[in-house]
Amino acid sequence: MVKDNRYTILIIFALLWIVADQITKYVIVRTLPLYDGFSVISGFFNIVHVRNYGAAFGFLNDPNIAWQFWFFVLVTFIALGIIFYFLKKMPYSKILTFGFSCILGGAIGNFIDRVRFRYVIDFLDFYIKSWHWPVFNVADIAICIGTMIVAYLFYQDGR
Repeated sequence: MVKDNRYTILIIFALLWIVADQITKYVIVRTLPLYDGFSVISGFFNIVHVRNYGAAFGFLNDPNIAWQFWFFVLVTFIALGIIFYFLKKMPYSKILTFGFSCILGGAIGNFIDRVRFRYVIDFLDFYIKSWHWPVFNVADIAICIGTMIVAYLFYQDGR
């Protein structure tokens, strides 16, 4: 019989994502002035310090929208509720729990910024010629990885 340690897995990996996210953002804020950056791979990848007042990949990124802070706080709490609901209801799976931990860690990492600053610190800038992917951060990576894992497993399971 496999030991059901879903909450231990959830907490450990979510905390790892949160710590990685907050450390990288701290380094960016301490070392790069706002809107400054440098090339890592010429023609493809920069590190740049920007503020995102919206959601992942710049959705609703406008500091003049007063209600968006509360909207994203609400969305975060709804996401947390959904994660814990499915984690409790689903049969035990280490990979599903890991997927949920990625989403949880990323959501909390960005939530910490949102509560502290009213914006999220982004710094990973990928581009090809004049086309730039919206700047993002480690929390966004965690959310995307977790979402892909969970979506794949739900698809495989036929839910």
